[in-house]
Amino acid sequence: MLRAVPNLRLFPLDRSVPSFPLVGHAPAFSRDPLRLVTRLAAEHGGMAPVQIGPLRGYVVSEPELVGEVFTSKMKHYTRRTRVYEAMRLFLGVGILTSEGDDWRVHRRIVQPAFHKKRLESFATDIVAITDQELKRWTGELDVSDAMMKLTLRIVSEVLLGTKTAGDAADIGRAVDDSQRYVEGIMSAVVPTPRWIPTKRNRRLARSLVVLDRVAYGIIDERRRSGERGDDVVSMLLEARYEDGSELAPERIRNELITLMAAGHETTSNALSWTLMRLSQHPDVARRLEAEVREVLGDRLPTFEDLPKLVYTRWVFDEAMRLHPPAWITGRLATETHELGGRTVTPGEMILLSPYATQRRADLWDNPEGFDPQRWEALSVRGALPPFTFYPFGGGTRKCVGEAFAYLEATLLLAMIAQRVRLELVPGHPVVAAPQITLGLKHGLRMHATRRSSTPTVAEAARSSA
Repeated sequence: MLRAVPNLRLFPLDRSVPSFPLVGHAPAFSRDPLRLVTRLAAEHGGMAPVQIGPLRGYVVSEPELVGEVFTSKMKHYTRRTRVYEAMRLFLGVGILTSEGDDWRVHRRIVQPAFHKKRLESFATDIVAITDQELKRWTGELDVSDAMMKLTLRIVSEVLLGTKTAGDAADIGRAVDDSQRYVEGIMSAVVPTPRWIPTKRNRRLARSLVVLDRVAYGIIDERRRSGERGDDVVSMLLEARYEDGSELAPERIRNELITLMAAGHETTSNALSWTLMRLSQHPDVARRLEAEVREVLGDRLPTFEDLPKLVYTRWVFDEAMRLHPPAWITGRLATETHELGGRTVTPGEMILLSPYATQRRADLWDNPEGFDPQRWEALSVRGALPPFTFYPFGGGTRKCVGEAFAYLEATLLLAMIAQRVRLELVPGHPVVAAPQITLGLKHGLRMHATRRSSTPTVAEAARSSA
């Protein structure tokens, strides 16, 4: 059962969201940010006033206004919020944390890594790695941890062209500790300076050492060997600016850490939530298994199978509707302007939350229900208004890896449905962990049983009848 555990004294469930003198909504945000953004959207509409410590602004959940922030009015904002500044500490300045001309130049450099031809070649390697890793999925296991290892291996070997198996545990811990540092920045009224040796600050310092060691090790090894391949490391080493100069090692490091951290964390969390939902909805699981059986039989999937795995994609999209990995993002106003009939002034923050928008009762039928079938109607062009569903952001800053994420997630979900039956361990608490990405606070303990065969569509229909 999915649940959150708010402090009822600070955040009563039967009254409006509390706002306190000086700190505003900070206690509620610290205790349960998911409940806060959804409650504010429900109580105050598409542009809900919010205060977190000294920061004031709005939670924007109206699709039309979200679109304005991402597109027509983006010039009025900067991404340099204190959260993004905290992210820079471990990601460095890269395509996720840079702005302006610097971002445009490096986006053009990184974008080719995700062109369709490359995605086609990536599919074979993704399938081979997943085939190996799923053989370990037996008995009781933490699926979220297993998924993290799998997606980290895919990003490392497929995108970066390197093996990080020996560093996987250290990388995972470093990314998690870095996220927890940023989480503290998000919820703190006054962030603790880095020079104070708190537990969180010490963990961040250790994480930076690990991430630097891994990234610079990859760069140095590739430079020494002179080997080049069809991967991001090779592409970045060969890239040149307009004046002919090459990228500095620090900049390559930043792009590698961004892809390694964000690239495996988001997909892993999205798939973990998907598998949790499937365990709660056996009818959906049976239909998914039936489609996989119909399309694949017992063979491995290929890139050409993706357009046929329609219901598989619907299942993943529905899970991301309810549990978007990038559940919130922020902007700071730099100029006075109008948004949603209100005057926004410099220094005010705009919080955009797919989590809130994608659960609004006025935008979605049965918004809290898990219903992949809804996407049959929504997949028709124009049926889903822009920015009603935006798990990968939008505008020019839309996630560069969206196509890769869908490729990876669809292949993995199909192979899991084909190979393994997963059941949530009775009594295991499923609690959201809203950090930079939306994870699971206690992991996802499930029991894995190997499949001897997958039911056909007809068999699944009879079983559901």
